Amino acid sequence: MGMKHSTRTHGQDALALAIALALAAAVIPAGAAAQQAASTGSQDATNLDSVQVTGYRYAIEKSLEQKRDANAVVEVITAEDVGKFPDKNVADALQRVPGVVITRSGGEGKSVSVRGLAPDLTLTQLNGNYVATSETNDEATRSFNYTLLPSNMLSSAELFKSPEARIDEGGIGGTVILHTRRPLDMESNSGFVTLEGTSSDTHHDIDPQASALYSWHSKDERFGVLIGVTQQKRTTRTMEASTEDYQWYGAGKARDAYGNVQAQDGIHYWWGKSGFNNQTGGNYSDFFMPTSVNFAVKEEKRERKGGQLTFQFKPVDNVTMTANYFRFELQGDYTQNMLKIPEWSMARFNGDGNWAGGRLLNGLDFDPSGNTVTGAQFEKLAGKTYYCSEDQAKAAGLKPGGWGPDDCTVPTPQLTGGYSKEKALSQTADLTIDWDISPLWKASFTGGRTWSEGGPSMNFRMSAKPRRKVGNDYLSGNLYSAWDLTGTPSATFSPDLQQQLMNGIAEVDTGSTDSSWKRTEVKQNYFQADVTKLFESGWLDSIQFGAKYRDGKVHRNTGNTYWVCPGRDPADYDNSRYQSGCDPTAGDAQPGFFLSNPINNIAGGFNANVFPGINYPAYIHYLNKTYGGSHNRTEEDFVYNVNEKIYSGYFQANFRTERVRGNVGVRVVRTKQFAQSSDSIEKFNDYFLDNASGAPMACTDPAAAAYPTYSCESGFVRLPHDLAQSKTYSLIGVDRTYTDVLPSFNIAWDITDTLVLRGAASKVIARPGYTDIAAPGALSYYSEEYVNDRRVAGGASTAGWVGQGSNKQLEPFKATQFDLGLEWYFQPGAVAGVGLFRKNVDNFTLPVVRDTPMVINGEAVNVQRYETQANGRDGVSQGVELYGQYTFDFGFGVQANYTYNDTNLASIVLDGQEIGSSPLVGSAKNQANVTVFYENDKFLARASFNRRGQVVGGLNNGLTVYTEPYDQLDLNVAYNLTPDWTLTASVINATKSEQRVHLGSDTKARLISNTYAGRQLYFGATWKF
Repeated sequence: MGMKHSTRTHGQDALALAIALALAAAVIPAGAAAQQAASTGSQDATNLDSVQVTGYRYAIEKSLEQKRDANAVVEVITAEDVGKFPDKNVADALQRVPGVVITRSGGEGKSVSVRGLAPDLTLTQLNGNYVATSETNDEATRSFNYTLLPSNMLSSAELFKSPEARIDEGGIGGTVILHTRRPLDMESNSGFVTLEGTSSDTHHDIDPQASALYSWHSKDERFGVLIGVTQQKRTTRTMEASTEDYQWYGAGKARDAYGNVQAQDGIHYWWGKSGFNNQTGGNYSDFFMPTSVNFAVKEEKRERKGGQLTFQFKPVDNVTMTANYFRFELQGDYTQNMLKIPEWSMARFNGDGNWAGGRLLNGLDFDPSGNTVTGAQFEKLAGKTYYCSEDQAKAAGLKPGGWGPDDCTVPTPQLTGGYSKEKALSQTADLTIDWDISPLWKASFTGGRTWSEGGPSMNFRMSAKPRRKVGNDYLSGNLYSAWDLTGTPSATFSPDLQQQLMNGIAEVDTGSTDSSWKRTEVKQNYFQADVTKLFESGWLDSIQFGAKYRDGKVHRNTGNTYWVCPGRDPADYDNSRYQSGCDPTAGDAQPGFFLSNPINNIAGGFNANVFPGINYPAYIHYLNKTYGGSHNRTEEDFVYNVNEKIYSGYFQANFRTERVRGNVGVRVVRTKQFAQSSDSIEKFNDYFLDNASGAPMACTDPAAAAYPTYSCESGFVRLPHDLAQSKTYSLIGVDRTYTDVLPSFNIAWDITDTLVLRGAASKVIARPGYTDIAAPGALSYYSEEYVNDRRVAGGASTAGWVGQGSNKQLEPFKATQFDLGLEWYFQPGAVAGVGLFRKNVDNFTLPVVRDTPMVINGEAVNVQRYETQANGRDGVSQGVELYGQYTFDFGFGVQANYTYNDTNLASIVLDGQEIGSSPLVGSAKNQANVTVFYENDKFLARASFNRRGQVVGGLNNGLTVYTEPYDQLDLNVAYNLTPDWTLTASVINATKSEQRVHLGSDTKARLISNTYAGRQLYFGATWKF
């Protein structure tokens, strides 16, 4: 940046340097990271302390001015210039301010948590109003999906940590207001064009990205038009090791790593009671172990499109009309190849599974406490006899009990994953009329509609096993499978696994091959009126009052894409699909169903000695050719709807004296809510056809010839769907109405010209998540016969009733919050500050799992491990934020912040009874940022380091999920070729950091996932005009 002259002394710079270094030193050991707080951009430079400031420094110093002048506790991020937001992703920029934690998808920031509360409790608005967003392949949430929004379309972002009465309710954690540009605020015939390329260490393609914005207004500044477009393509590859369903294997109650009995009802217990034997007779019992360990490579070809069209018209001097249309679209092709190692090779199903000799288990490895399995090895040993059927076992003098191919082959790795074409689209249209009635009266009226839809047009899953039936025997494509979760997770298979698949030694697992999808629609119409009365003298600066009406709807439905056997009725879904048994060749695999070469360039997440994959387009082409094209159906039993009508009004008084300023107000909100879901009851009565003795009938049994339409699975005759199970469902809806009175108070005291003391107090609410109140309920009954049959086929379930469902009686989140802060602006553009905060969360939502007595069709039953949502009580999130910022005249600058967040164990209340305790979901005890930069007229270099401590998640199998500490370094450089042309380059995740998640507070050995999304490189050029 250009330096005209400076009035600072060397002593002042030395003091400032000491303060900056002290802050950075305090932050980094606790886990430092970068607070890239930027601010509303302008094309003009500003004079601060007689030094001409432009670019990034201008942005952060202007942001600091806005923070200082605000009445509430606010963080501001603005673009350096038109089209120059400080980060590629808005969530990435927000994570650099104190108290913000983000979650990522494909390496991009997706959702935002503030001060230890879940993302659903952060309200995100576009120009002051809700913006509807849907997921590409997931449930609807109240959290904004930041991957939809191109950041260069924004002028600024504000994060209100303390509310004001004039701002919409719903952000207990905080409220993010994103601001776009308007043509009458810009120079006529101005804008930008940006061309970029992006690549990653996980792939070698270069994807193009382009953005442009043009703004024009008439000479009399009565009419203006702004149009902005962006199109960004990006290929990502995510490598992940993950686990499924940790269960307790043993006869007694589950214990933690210290030997204490686990108190939670939600822990899953293996159906066997005496553990496992290995192939040499050794026994293992009383431990936690996942039912499957998975290794996956997911490739995403994303395309993000954004558009903004804004008109402004001033028919008279005191009236401005602004019409906006926004369109944000994210679509992509997603291919995931996964290698699964389930516990199928552990033990036989008969009795409690503890047969001498086991199946194919060689051994298990444990963590130091002996409580959790961290590794397993399975092998078909040379020279040992294995039995593939009941007949072979009987001939050898062995007891009956469902002998099948899993006893004579290593059925792993199961090759599976998915192929999907997904899309999410968000649109918003609104009209605002700003009317300056007089110099002392102002009014604003806004009406608008926001709507979104999301979901895949194709979501296909295919599974295969490395074996092939030849006569009454099986050929093995893999002789050895092992997994290890210590350090970097790893998988090991027979070195010739890929070649064996190319030799045709594989079978399609039709029971795990299907295509299902979910689609969501979110809509809201809104209208609001705001009036401001200004005062020319006295301590009362202004009063504001207004009203708002919102009418919102959420709809979720699911469906299937499927192929039917020739001559079958497509309407008979259960019995006409090719997987149902109508095609006896459906399980035959061809070499062309698999990739011709193993997947390589596994840059992180896990290690594997060989990684074969499925060729999804080739398999889908085979299905279309064989069965004449696909069919689609919508399922009627997985639907939910949420309708909300919200009426609100507010009054706010803003006051100001020579040293004291602030506001006090109240917002009254009435919510009329209707939640509806299709709840089902399903009975699983049987799975395999029985022979004369009551055991599963082998496919080789001569009696099986009498059932030519029945399919063969795992060596046994499988019953048709309508004979094996039955299902009924009904629509259940609940109306609720509640009213909340939400007072708020903000005050700032300029103790001196450089010292500001700030305080705030308020009551806040947020409505429960859509799925928490409306997800379809499902009660399922598993008979003993069905369970025994499924164990033969490699499945695992427990006899009796199980189920899950939403809780339509959930109360909204409620909290009382307090802020106290001290800010020292010791130089222009510099600050050192401390903020204290406390949120008393009187009511919140969290998942629970417990055995629950119910009456089903007139019969009193006990539903095991019933999963639902409950209200928590008396939660507390409190902490301290330390932050500092300083820039030197010679171009160097530093920003740093650290947040300590402490949460308590809150009570869990279900149906009026206290049933346990849980930490607040989304909280991280430590979070820190450090940004250092150097900037002059031509060059900008910036390094931003972010570290986030362990984050508390929800419950999984009765235990709390924890996301382990994560840190990331991002690098940015820019070079101004001319005043109008700038070259840029960025490295995101230069540290190649991985994200690890584990289960339980007693040990980190229970791995949930370890994920690596790559190190991204961006490079490009921007022309500003």
